Amino acid sequence: MRAGKAPLKRPRSRRGHGRLKHYFVPGAHNAFRPHFLRAKTVLALGAIIILLFLIAIAAERLVVRSPSPQAAAVVAAVLVDLANTDRFANDLGSLATSSVLERAAQMKADDMAARGYFSHNTPEGLLPWHWFEEAGYRFRFAGENLAVYFSDSAEVERAWMNSPSHRANLLSEHFTEIGIALSQGQYQGHDTVYVVQMFAAPSESASRGTASTQGEGGARVAGAAAEARFETIVEDDTFIAVKRIGEAKVAASVQNTERPVGAITNTPNSSAFWKVVTSPKTLLQYVYIVIGSIIALALILVVVVEFRRQSPLQILYGFGLLALIVLLFRGTAYFSGQLLIL
Repeated sequence: MRAGKAPLKRPRSRRGHGRLKHYFVPGAHNAFRPHFLRAKTVLALGAIIILLFLIAIAAERLVVRSPSPQAAAVVAAVLVDLANTDRFANDLGSLATSSVLERAAQMKADDMAARGYFSHNTPEGLLPWHWFEEAGYRFRFAGENLAVYFSDSAEVERAWMNSPSHRANLLSEHFTEIGIALSQGQYQGHDTVYVVQMFAAPSESASRGTASTQGEGGARVAGAAAEARFETIVEDDTFIAVKRIGEAKVAASVQNTERPVGAITNTPNSSAFWKVVTSPKTLLQYVYIVIGSIIALALILVVVVEFRRQSPLQILYGFGLLALIVLLFRGTAYFSGQLLIL
């Protein structure tokens, strides 16, 4: 080497490539034992996998199942945004959040939690529309989705969207407003979180500022008397939506200008941070898929690249990590019970 000249440095990309080769590709450069599947790395990776699981459980317990009204409001806001994201993806207008519908949903959620039932109708037969009128919301169209054993915002939205009848509510052109509420209670002997999602379009009288009255037709009346006031749009074992008899259908663009008395907002309700925090199970599953794919790739390289110089111990390490991920991945299904929708 000539004096006055610094030694040549390898490009960083080559050095990065060399590190990846040491970690994943067996060969003479790493004694045919990739660093990624050596004992120290495997132990560290196993600890990270378990730690992520514990963090997800903590987030689910502290945020999603928290009894505080603030946490419940955050989760409800996330669910509203997820619903509007699905509507946007299907070329539909967003649903405005109605404080009156939120009040109706909260009353229904609290009633289910207090009495331990899970149904559109109360044990004595009061219909879902009872809660709309209890809150003072006179509607043209109305619908309701329910969930129990809730522990993950993204999961419950996927479940509703994967159900044709619940999806019909979420993507209905009839509805212009939404209200969501959560309540803690017990169902079938297990602690759980009830979720009530209510949809509606306000009636013409509501848009003129006339509040609904409970004496009108008897909001508290169950059975045929109450049903006579509504025309069912669709109904099955898991879904119901109705139209009030005597209300004319109005185009969606006009409906958006008709608001009942109460606070209305069209702005996003939650941040990206809260969308992540309130979906711990979904996020954990995605992370596990990425980690599992990397481990599987490392195993394939160990077996294929140097077939004659395989290290049984490293192969065992790799399959052990995959087994741990599968075990914890399945364990996420038991965060707070198996999600049920109605």
